[in-house]
Amino acid sequence: MTQLSYNEAFDPYHTVFRFLRLFFGCKLERAVPYDKFRILDFYLLHPYRLQNLHFFADDTRWRAVSRRYTRLKPYGELPDDNSLFERMAVFQKAAAGSLARVGIISEEEWTRNQVLFVADPVSDEVEQRCQELNGTMPDIIGILREINERYALNGRDGLKARSGLLEYRYDPV
Repeated sequence: MTQLSYNEAFDPYHTVFRFLRLFFGCKLERAVPYDKFRILDFYLLHPYRLQNLHFFADDTRWRAVSRRYTRLKPYGELPDDNSLFERMAVFQKAAAGSLARVGIISEEEWTRNQVLFVADPVSDEVEQRCQELNGTMPDIIGILREINERYALNGRDGLKARSGLLEYRYDPV
């Protein structure tokens, strides 16, 4: 793919920063399945696409929040959710692998396809910058935190099925 303009979705350094934003914003203290983490990252980068997610009945109000972020849509057309999510996969894997190699996420958990941040993974300056940016969209960060806590990844009612971003029919349940 030839790219003529910058897009954060295809930048591994920006992906590392988003991963850290998710860590601080969602208060991730336990291991999270890598695929779930990828989905959360997708919606952090594209909050206006959250309205395409099939929410639990109690959570449908989140669609209105998502619509308020349409101003973040980049100039020009991007591919559909599935294509964009798949194209981001390489950069997400590179970012997670780099974080594991430098010890920010547990390398042991990473080999199990899980993301577990170690205690105090980065400097206070980086944490402050993450918190600043998370503070510009507290409603989306809150939604992502709720999704992480309440939505399972696998199965017919899981995040894979509800987002349509990953295949779920052959998941162990």
